[in-house]
Amino acid sequence: MENQTLSSETHVSKIIFTRYLYVKDEVILALVTSIIDKHDKSLFWAYELYYSGFETELFYLLWKIYFDFYYTLNHSFYAYFIKKYGEWKKMGKSQERDKIVGSVVSNLLIRPHNLDIFLLRQVTSLFEVDIGSDIDSSKIYKWLSEKNYLYISEYVLNRCSDTQLVDLLNLVKVYFLERIGEKKLVEYKIKHITVGVARKFTILAYIMLQFSMLEKLKSGKNLYVIVEDEEVKKFETIYSDYDSSFYPYKILPLAYLYSIDEDNYMSLFTLNRDSLDLRAAYLKEWEYYASHSPVWRERIEKYKGTINHDNRKIEFPDDDYFEEFYDAFNYETDEQKVETINKSIQEIIEKRTWMQFYEQHKKNGLFNPDNEFLEDFGRVIY
Repeated sequence: MENQTLSSETHVSKIIFTRYLYVKDEVILALVTSIIDKHDKSLFWAYELYYSGFETELFYLLWKIYFDFYYTLNHSFYAYFIKKYGEWKKMGKSQERDKIVGSVVSNLLIRPHNLDIFLLRQVTSLFEVDIGSDIDSSKIYKWLSEKNYLYISEYVLNRCSDTQLVDLLNLVKVYFLERIGEKKLVEYKIKHITVGVARKFTILAYIMLQFSMLEKLKSGKNLYVIVEDEEVKKFETIYSDYDSSFYPYKILPLAYLYSIDEDNYMSLFTLNRDSLDLRAAYLKEWEYYASHSPVWRERIEKYKGTINHDNRKIEFPDDDYFEEFYDAFNYETDEQKVETINKSIQEIIEKRTWMQFYEQHKKNGLFNPDNEFLEDFGRVIY
């Protein structure tokens, strides 16, 4: 029998339950889609990741969302984001620190976005784009002149070596300097160690930013929302209280403010739930799959629990620890109402297509993909 401490990296589960037993990869997608839908529920999904212990990972995700959908129309937001992230890293645990997440998300919600970078990354990842061989500066200059965004993206993301990136940036600078002038030209000063996003990804975003300025797309304003304490407090973790008869099984019906796929986006993406019987995992083995979240790992370790990977169970050294843990955290998933259970593990129904997604969000952009690309996308990995 294999019995390991929670800190072991030997076993990595594809399914990870968050603090309220949503599936982690689906919470990520719910956050992405709700942000570009400009919906306040994005704060709920952001804090579901944050309070599950995925703090730094959440910021990396927000950087990815920023460069995929917002950077080319909101390049000045980068300085604000860097500042807030720096403040967050320096602060100790506090509500003031937690508010920074809400500030970043809320200020993305009020800004314009487009699909240019997201679509260009997907097309060049899913399809072969023939740009020929022996690519030199004259070819790149020609693509810039023709505004051939697809060829430029293929070169930047898949063909350009790391040693050629500096030459590429110099060429791009010269090209746009002649067309938009020195005052409007934005220098490439992205801190990759801080951002946690691939350099080529941000270089493509930088090039498309220059095109957006050349085409005079409307940029977001330098206005910033201030997040109040009560806006964050409502997302803080709910705990049971036996003294007032508020038992753990009452938490999920209160905590589930939104269903994981109420806007029917999930079928557009590859989901980890396809790898196992999610219903059985949620009803019978939720502790095991939750143990892969930092917040649940800490809770289990507090009561001396260990993971039995063979049986997908959490084991405690004695009945006292067992009872103390479940007195505090037994959500009794198998006793919840169907409507509560479905907030987390509802059936994913295919209602949307990538064509519909594009039509809904295509404004403010420059890249118009061929319909056959969108029809052949299938499920995308984000």
